[in-house]
Amino acid sequence: MSRVGRDFIVERNFGPYIVKSTISDELHDILLKGAYKIKKNKNKRKDNDYRKSLAGNLSEEYHYGNIFTPEEDRIVEDELRWMASTYTKLSLKAIGTDYSREPKDIILLRPVWVNFMKQGEWNPAHNHTGDISCVAYLKVPNEINEENKSSESSSKSNTPSAGKIEFLYGDNIGYMSTGSIRSPKEKEIYFFPAKLLHQVYPFKSKAERISISANFADATTARQNLNGEGAR
Repeated sequence: MSRVGRDFIVERNFGPYIVKSTISDELHDILLKGAYKIKKNKNKRKDNDYRKSLAGNLSEEYHYGNIFTPEEDRIVEDELRWMASTYTKLSLKAIGTDYSREPKDIILLRPVWVNFMKQGEWNPAHNHTGDISCVAYLKVPNEINEENKSSESSSKSNTPSAGKIEFLYGDNIGYMSTGSIRSPKEKEIYFFPAKLLHQVYPFKSKAERISISANFADATTARQNLNGEGAR
């Protein structure tokens, strides 16, 4: 048997895809400033409390309603819609099907919300509304990364996962992975299908991580559904 001259090509052309990128310094500053604006004001903490709408087991989750100036709001919407559009334009490369949409075809579903995650808090497996979702990280304390490297509970595990996000999909039928664990970094943003299950593991460090999430609707698909068009 000859073992020369043959290529082995890994094919991954079905299932959900995730895209990682970074947010701009400008967007990061607007979102972080807005987060602290809520946190430091008792009335805003009460008015913007968003926990009953979310799955997270967190003591502080707030929506950004009435926090941004009109210019800040435009910047947030423009950048997030552009990035969501870019996510769709990578579909052909990722899964072999073209779901490309222009920013004008992407609807940012309000509100955008912010999560202040502290020691011992977590987010159980859940999904989101809309068609596309994102999570971005505004502040990631180094203590959480060190916990995975050196703590007694995580460092000796074959899956150190303190504070990490995991995306879940499918049944384990062998020769596959049903989960993808990511270690967030500051200013990173992940885009993924809104119905993709995901969860966030707790950490033991006395630290606070700040992230934001948003959902998007695909206006083109919505119009097709209303008109009875599209694939069956």
